[in-house]
Amino acid sequence: IVFEALDRCQISLAQFITTLLTRQEYQDHRFVVNLLEHSNEVLDAFLQHPASRDQFTQRFFGVVENTYLQELCCLASEDSGSHFRASSTSTEQLENFSLTAMAQEMEAGAPRWWGLLGTLL
Repeated sequence: IVFEALDRCQISLAQFITTLLTRQEYQDHRFVVNLLEHSNEVLDAFLQHPASRDQFTQRFFGVVENTYLQELCCLASEDSGSHFRASSTSTEQLENFSLTAMAQEMEAGAPRWWGLLGTLL
């Protein structure tokens, strides 16, 4: 019945799901809520399907990579306060420097990157 309805409306299942997830007026719809509640199961099914496993794996790696890059860019920005300029650093600033505090700031500013470092080390 669902497939017939989609065919009659001349919409693919992918278009239907994309519309549900991207249109503001559907954000609280019970189908969207259900889809989001079961998104792990849906993603696992895609990962287990032989025809989509490689494509999904590559997409997930891309998402993770972008997440790490965004966090690192925030840490590296001048607004982060972690930039060091020897020519304008006072003795007091050097004496008050704390590697522990810097690590805590890095963990707070880039929690996913920090988690990866912890896993790798």
